[in-house]
Amino acid sequence: MPAASLTPPLWTTRVFSPVRPPVGVLIVDDDHDLADALQAVLEAEGFEARTADCPACLGLIRFWIPHIVVADIEMPIQNGFALARAMRQVAHMRLVPIIAHTSLAEKDVAREGFASGMDGYCSKSDGPSSLLALLRRVAPVSLAP
Repeated sequence: MPAASLTPPLWTTRVFSPVRPPVGVLIVDDDHDLADALQAVLEAEGFEARTADCPACLGLIRFWIPHIVVADIEMPIQNGFALARAMRQVAHMRLVPIIAHTSLAEKDVAREGFASGMDGYCSKSDGPSSLLALLRRVAPVSLAP
């Protein structure tokens, strides 16, 4: 019997264009230890990962455009939904995939997440394998020169 897919479903039906490596991932989370651990995992897998809290990430995207944003939902200054809406107002961020990475259940965040411009969901409790599979789906690597 085949193993179940580890890739969480997307909320969007849009098609994602291949990107040239390294794939840049912006991790936005107020839990700095978790963000740093996730950054280490992503870098070990060949991603270029940066972390920022909510206020700092909006400044960071002025001079660095990630291929993907992984955003927590529950943050004290600005939640992930508000962050996604703010990012979608920045011209070069309109098509960048935004993934909700949260401990909240998908049924509790899907409607507002999709409405705010998020493309998908991954539970923090699923571990890094599910998130890695989702990242590879929304930013497929182009091997063409």
